Amino acid sequence: MNANNEGDGDGIQSTKTSFEIIHALQDIGPARLSEIASHLDFAESTTHRHLRTLQDLRYVSREGERYQIGLRFSRLGRAAQTRDPAYEMAKPHIQTIAEKTEERAQFVAEDHGLGIYLHVETGDRGVHVGFGVGRQIHLHGSSSGKAILANYPREYVDEIFDRWELPALTENTITDREELYEELEAVRERGVAFNREEHVEGVNGTAVPVKRDGKVLGALAVAGPSHRLTGDWFEKELPNMMLATANELELNLTYSTPGSADDHLVE
Repeated sequence: MNANNEGDGDGIQSTKTSFEIIHALQDIGPARLSEIASHLDFAESTTHRHLRTLQDLRYVSREGERYQIGLRFSRLGRAAQTRDPAYEMAKPHIQTIAEKTEERAQFVAEDHGLGIYLHVETGDRGVHVGFGVGRQIHLHGSSSGKAILANYPREYVDEIFDRWELPALTENTITDREELYEELEAVRERGVAFNREEHVEGVNGTAVPVKRDGKVLGALAVAGPSHRLTGDWFEKELPNMMLATANELELNLTYSTPGSADDHLVE
């Protein structure tokens, strides 16, 4: 049994335990107390105390014997997704890209050295590969991640690689640092990043960075089956369309000052 979740009265550890339970519910869905405790190798008594507190705070709901993520998290998720007005301004551009390409389009930002999907739209022929809004990914294996990394200082890129390493996501993932640095230099020069089945087998992708005041905010990306994203469409036409879209978004970011709505909901 995991011994680090109980016994020393450490508030920091208690907080970590609560979040581990929340993440477990996210992974396994509605679950009984015994299932959650077993999944985490926690004592049922410890798990129950944390679940009861989270339920009192409305961050966990219970139906019968099953616990699940509370809807209160939706407000926190929305707050994170819109913390920078630029994130929200990217949404209609993602929708347009999905409509034009009929593929899956997304806007990805970096947080703590990982990529976070903030907006995802699936076109008429788009593939559903399981990466929805809020999903975290390693940056080195995706086109959006490479578009972001290429515009970061080398020192910060090194920090990211040191922290998260370079796991092989598929047999095509670049896992050698020097080779990846060369790839990022090429991305920086052409302004476009490619993913050739490096993140998901059978799926190619292309991405372009979105910048404000010279700093990268995230990346616009398109992903689709490798048999469709190929040739001139993949290498030239799609990147040109993406670059034009990013340029339009960057102009909007430069000359627009969107406000934020007041929020008077009860805490």
